[in-house]
Amino acid sequence: MNVRLGAFRYGVVGTLMLAAAGCTAIPQPEAPPPPAPRPVAPAPAPAPLPTPTAGWEDRAVDAGAWRYDANSRTAAFVPTGSASPVLSMMCSGSAIRLTSALAGHVTLRTSAGTDQIRFDSGGATLPSRDARLDRIAFSRGRFALEAPGGGALTLPVQSEIGRVIEDCRG
Repeated sequence: MNVRLGAFRYGVVGTLMLAAAGCTAIPQPEAPPPPAPRPVAPAPAPAPLPTPTAGWEDRAVDAGAWRYDANSRTAAFVPTGSASPVLSMMCSGSAIRLTSALAGHVTLRTSAGTDQIRFDSGGATLPSRDARLDRIAFSRGRFALEAPGGGALTLPVQSEIGRVIEDCRG
């Protein structure tokens, strides 16, 4: 009987050892590295802006549409038939960066009145609580930006403008 008990023990122990040996990890091939990001081509330079011939309230609104990007917190006006915006409004911290081909002391015309915005190197930065941003967002149907050299934009007022301003104000 002792022989049977010994054989039983060795059988059980041997089976358990084989089971434990079968639990070793199977090596997996390494995952390939993620693909390198594609380089982004710079946006082409915008075409020069037309010189206005009529009062800003009588001019036709520039053809195109506002586009809003929630990820970058940017509203951009893109003319019909173009891929490049003529005006972008991007929230940057607690300020809004206006980017355009305009330069110098640009005249802002809204239904609330006339103001000046200084554009340096194709852009101007306004604090997010600047009253000029509210005048743009709440202007009646349109607003205009006129450069001293003659270029002008007459753009429609749409909800994307208010969205980027509110995003920046938090």
